[in-house]
Amino acid sequence: MATTGIINGTNLRIYRNGVAIAHAVTCTLDFTMEPRETLTKDLPGAGWTKIAPGRKSATLTTDGLIAYDSANETVMDLFDVFSADTLLALRFDTGGESGDPYWDGSGYCTALNMGATVEENATFSATFTVDGQVTRGTNS
Repeated sequence: MATTGIINGTNLRIYRNGVAIAHAVTCTLDFTMEPRETLTKDLPGAGWTKIAPGRKSATLTTDGLIAYDSANETVMDLFDVFSADTLLALRFDTGGESGDPYWDGSGYCTALNMGATVEENATFSATFTVDGQVTRGTNS
């Protein structure tokens, strides 16, 4: 049965090839549509922009804590796929909860950042740019 009520953000994760990205503290799925301008001299209301739908794109981002000993996808794994320009199978999901929606796409790791401050947790940030269309499904 699908998760009811407001979704706890802890339950949403980004998965690479079915494995969660380790120690994530945030995850985001962004959709963008670039409108194309269709204004001509023949349209009434001169001066007002007229648009039509254009190209669509999507990105997934995650921030997390660096740990080298996780069974899930680590920052080293992310570096390896970034370095090798590997096309990834990506999913934004609650972990397979029956009846919950998920979003699937393929993409590349296009940004990877790591940082460390004195007496603070070491962190990373990764951005995945989707190659092609995102599809939505339902966990069974």
